[in-house]
Amino acid sequence: MKKKILFILLVLLPVLLFSQGNAEKEMQDSGFYTATDANGRTVTLEEKPYRVIIAGKAGNMSANALFLFPEVEAMDLTLPITDQGLGDFFSLIRPSLDEKPRISQNASAEEIAAQNPQIVLTKTANYEKIGKKLDQLRIPNFTMNLESYEDWKTEITQLGKLLKNTTRAQQILSLFQERLDSITNTVSSLAPENKLKVLILQGVTTDNASSFKIAPDSWMQTWMAENVGGVPVWKGANTASNGWSTVSFEQIAAWNPDKIYIVSYKTPTETYVNEIYSSPIWANLKAVKNHNVEETPSDMMNYIQPVATWILGMQWMAQDLYPELFASVDMEEEITSFYREFYGLTDQKVLDTLLSAYKTSISLN
Repeated sequence: MKKKILFILLVLLPVLLFSQGNAEKEMQDSGFYTATDANGRTVTLEEKPYRVIIAGKAGNMSANALFLFPEVEAMDLTLPITDQGLGDFFSLIRPSLDEKPRISQNASAEEIAAQNPQIVLTKTANYEKIGKKLDQLRIPNFTMNLESYEDWKTEITQLGKLLKNTTRAQQILSLFQERLDSITNTVSSLAPENKLKVLILQGVTTDNASSFKIAPDSWMQTWMAENVGGVPVWKGANTASNGWSTVSFEQIAAWNPDKIYIVSYKTPTETYVNEIYSSPIWANLKAVKNHNVEETPSDMMNYIQPVATWILGMQWMAQDLYPELFASVDMEEEITSFYREFYGLTDQKVLDTLLSAYKTSISLN
């Protein structure tokens, strides 16, 4: 039976490879640039994307993906104003972007269309507000979700098709998978009773009062905690499918995790960490007693979110949780090699700027 299966595989493999090769050749020979977006729509351009606008809220996520491809260098690109207080790193890669005004995240479809883009990249969540109207105005738009690793794999592949650079798309995914495998293979040896209980909290300030939120189960933050060998104690508590949900202190105390990681996408995390350590209410929590309430790393953007640096966030978290298993990991070297391999950054001054920001972001830990 095994010999028969092996024979079938040996017969089918050349056929599959030939078929894949034909599909690749057909794509390259075609005069069109075609891909399927996150809404399942087939988007077709008659020319290579040149005039590109990234529009709508959370546009930094689509920009993160686009900048992984060398084609971005030649684009007449308009970026949205970032809503992350720490900024972004795109002008470090292309300094000329500082000379071009950014578009408001709340720009209407008519305002976007007035700039005559060949294509607009936007988050799936913006489709109802922006994408449908752009469709009516006959402006091609390509949605991306990018909220999970599965999204990243699918959508990087499709973005590669849209740019006719599937080779780079596969290279990007291989780079992610190589780093991910080094983590998951290592923590696979952990016995269930030796896994640490982890809680990732987003700090939010409203009217000078702080509160904390947890991510949905399907989002990258939950997946990250689980795949570095942690036990995400909040899993199952946020039934929302589209956003962070406020969690009470009583629930946090009931979970009583080994590690608490604080993320903040608009302000430095140290405010929230200091607030927790100075509060008598939190004092009896295991993580507080053991000084295991920690800032999460960032450079221009926080690593614990579904932008490309999520893989650095996982490497950092894995080493922080299980230092004996990841003693050989040098995070500064990992950050440097990441920006070289993923974004083609070789300017040492720029790399030093990113490393300095990273070290500052976790200085309280």
